[in-house]
Order: sequence, then structure tokens, then C-alpha cells
Amino acid sequence: MMLSIEFLTRNRLFVKSKEVERCFKCATCALFCPVTLYGETYTPRKTFIYDIFKSDEPGTNDNLWSCAFCHKCYEVCPQDVNPPKVFQALKEVAFEQGQAPLSVAVLVEAVIQTGTAFPITEVSKRERARLNLPCFAPRDVEDLKKIAKNTGLERKLVNLRVKKDMKHEK
Repeated sequence: MMLSIEFLTRNRLFVKSKEVERCFKCATCALFCPVTLYGETYTPRKTFIYDIFKSDEPGTNDNLWSCAFCHKCYEVCPQDVNPPKVFQALKEVAFEQGQAPLSVAVLVEAVIQTGTAFPITEVSKRERARLNLPCFAPRDVEDLKKIAKNTGLERKLVNLRVKKDMKHEK
């Protein structure tokens, strides 16, 4: 089965690259995927072929967001297909269209507001001191805020939240 370039081109993903069409569902990628080893529902083969390319809204597929971007699938693919590249591009489109999970928006907002994806807790402070590491203090948070505003990321986050809130109201 050849994968459709129509969807990819329509969503500005791979206008110049057709390597994704080379996938012939051998499942070599799934044999080496660490997420597949520990997750019950995720496999790059299923996500890449069946779940993503059968939909005009691939961002609604939770499996898309499960990829750990370790690139093992790409390293072992006999056809030189690059699933992480596809997943990254699809995530960008999904985010743009407001289809990203709310958890992704919350994480991005945390980075913009605090400079870190995770809170700096007292436990982490004590552990850093025990290891003789300097205190962690994010810098240039104001720069992150400016970047988010000037690149349109701030607007995309607001749009994502609005779409998610509208879905919850229904």
C-alpha cells in the first residue's frame, strides 16, 4: 500500500519529500520502539500507517503524541522512511489546528511562563544541593514570552484552549 501524498501536501508537510511513500508496512520500526515495548496501544507501524493517514485530522489520534523521538525506527527502517519527521510535522499541523492534547498546551505554557517544563520543588533543590549542583534558576523568561508573542505561539495556545473548552461544553 502506497501512502497518500495528497494529505501531506494539502497540509504543507512534505511538498518536496516523498520518502514517506516508501513505507511498505514491514513493522521493523515496531520491533525496536521503546514505547511499543512498554505501552499497550502504541506502535509506530499502526500510528504511522493506519491511524494517521486514514484521517484528515491526525492530531486527534492520541498515538501521535506518544512517540518518544528516539529515532530508532528511522535507524532500522529498511526503506529509509523517517517516522519521527512525519510525526513532528503532523504535530505542528495538529497544534496549529487546535487538535493537540490540552496537556501539551499546558506544558508549553509552563515553559513560557517559568522557563522550565516542570516545577522546581524543594525535593529537587535538596537533591541538587546533595549532588553539589548549583541552584536551578531559569533565565530570560521574558525573552521566552516575547518569542511566544512574536511567533504567534501565544495566539495558538489561546486558540487551542478555546477549542478544548468548547469541546468540553458539548
